[in-house]
Amino acid sequence: MKVIKRKGVKEPYNPDKIKLTIQKATIAAGYTVKEKRDIIDEVYFYINKKLNKETEVSTETIRMCLLTELDKCEPYIAKSVRRFDSKYKFR
Repeated sequence: MKVIKRKGVKEPYNPDKIKLTIQKATIAAGYTVKEKRDIIDEVYFYINKKLNKETEVSTETIRMCLLTELDKCEPYIAKSVRRFDSKYKFR
């Protein structure tokens, strides 16, 4: 699968980037290492299930899948990701 970046550049899908995003969001959330791993695994599983059929996907679609799954299982982390995005990424 190819990922279409905001500027139109395509690159191979790298699932580790999703895991890293979730890890960063859980750092200050007070979760144990096992809880973090469980959250990452659960969210990652559902994102891959949704994206599995695609040959190309935009970074915005991946982000929306990530936030949708986090809203379902860990709203606090979803809020943390949104806060980070609004503060650092989307200026």
